[in-house]
Amino acid sequence: MKTTISKKCLVLLIPLLMFILNTITKTAICVENQYKCEKQEKRFQNSDFSRFHSDLERSFSGLEEKADNLEAMNQNLEGRINMLAAEKDKLNKAYVQMKAKQSALEKEHAKLKKRTSSLEVAYKKTSGKNKVATTSKQAKTPAKKTTAKSSQKGKSTSKTASNKVSSVGTGDMSTTQTQPPVVAVEKPSGMQRGDDASAINIKKINEKGVEYGKKGMYDEAIREFQKVAAMEPNMANIHYNLGLAYKKKGMIAEAEKEFTEYERLKNQSN
Repeated sequence: MKTTISKKCLVLLIPLLMFILNTITKTAICVENQYKCEKQEKRFQNSDFSRFHSDLERSFSGLEEKADNLEAMNQNLEGRINMLAAEKDKLNKAYVQMKAKQSALEKEHAKLKKRTSSLEVAYKKTSGKNKVATTSKQAKTPAKKTTAKSSQKGKSTSKTASNKVSSVGTGDMSTTQTQPPVVAVEKPSGMQRGDDASAINIKKINEKGVEYGKKGMYDEAIREFQKVAAMEPNMANIHYNLGLAYKKKGMIAEAEKEFTEYERLKNQSN
């Protein structure tokens, strides 16, 4: 744009220089004859060349104003371009951050999927084990009841009453699941065999031991079963209940001892 303006200026300067040279020569000539010089100046002002010169100056000033305006517009456009470039950079940074977040969320989603699948597998395994355990417990309870009934033959009336309670207790205690610490076995003394009244007392003590076993209070259950065993040492099922309580308590040696006593008394009754 500046090169075009300079070319136009050169085109305009050429006639201007010619005019200046002409006026200089005229003034030099008109020094002698001032009247002629003034007359020629008036003629020049009224001539077409003078009007062309004034029009040329006005157009040149208008072109300069337009050039200035265009330069200002160019600067405004450059500023807007810089602003748009900065906004573009911000958008690119935000896009990169969003892509990183998306990838992190996808990884987290994949991890959660793996965890849920592993938990589902573990849940299926545990549910299968629980089903097997419940079926095995249900199969054991009728066998225990039949053994308790077979051991009741040849006993006294007090023994028969206590045997019925103990057979129920053995089925219920197998469902409790706690592991308290091991304690020493207490051996109460001063208990003697009795008649029907003592049989009722034995039944109550045994029921109390069964209730303690249901609640997982194995110390109290062992204590109650020991009382019954002291009162009726030849009762097979009470030794079974006591051995079961020892087993739940974690006292394996005492449990084995009571189970062997149960087997011995059961064989004697048969």
